[in-house]
Amino acid sequence: MLILVYGFPMTDETQNNSKYRHLIIRHWQGEARLWQAYWLIGVAGGWVFWTLVLNLVQFDLLPDLAAALILLAYSLYAGVGIWRSAFNVNWQGWGYIARGIIVISAAGFIYELI
Repeated sequence: MLILVYGFPMTDETQNNSKYRHLIIRHWQGEARLWQAYWLIGVAGGWVFWTLVLNLVQFDLLPDLAAALILLAYSLYAGVGIWRSAFNVNWQGWGYIARGIIVISAAGFIYELI
């Protein structure tokens, strides 16, 4: 079976090897397992990333505006990847729960910005 992905042919062999691509790429494309997207990228990665950026601001190594833009970009990356990967689970209920958390988190983030 031949499928075109980004203008390039993707055979069954290439599709089977897609699980070996880096987690960062699979996360963005929605091909990661939900636990990887949520716990590794969203929770653990977010904690490390936010801690690093906020410490750079605290020590005046990064301006506030740049930090806000960087954190917004990471939050969007994590949220989009979790949203896309939401139903890569055995029980579909986890997908709805994950998407609900993303909506609530986005609303809270927007509220804090305002």
